[in-house]
Amino acid sequence: MEQLTHPVVTKIPGVFVYCIMTDSAYQNQNAPPSKLRRLNGPIAILIILAALAMINYKPSIKRIHCDDAILSTKPEVVMLGTWWCKYCYQARRYFTTNNINYCEYDIERSAEGERLYHRVNAQAVPVFLVDQYVISGFDEERLKQLLDKVREST
Repeated sequence: MEQLTHPVVTKIPGVFVYCIMTDSAYQNQNAPPSKLRRLNGPIAILIILAALAMINYKPSIKRIHCDDAILSTKPEVVMLGTWWCKYCYQARRYFTTNNINYCEYDIERSAEGERLYHRVNAQAVPVFLVDQYVISGFDEERLKQLLDKVREST
């Protein structure tokens, strides 16, 4: 069984190209793309979105809001932060994994938190109040040293 060939002339500016296509290639040249091929783009986008979701996943950490009951236990650290701050999230995770008694004021949702934030003249979040000390920004080593110092003095 002999396949028919079809001469095809392709015009490229300034150049003429002559090639011979087999019968099946010539018939498939103008065929609509297969269903699988049409799905390649959306599938690639879904894979990329799934990878981004996995990379950015952060397990939920319970926030301990400062209220009268919590404050009566005299937490070691009072944090002034926001729900969207990634450094506040890291601080919550640090306090939870190291069993540090803390509570948090969301400065955007709590009038008391906002008042404390302005009282210590803070410029960014998170802000940590440890005994009479104020620390701006999350630094595990600085917090550990300060907590050790405060624990020794009491």
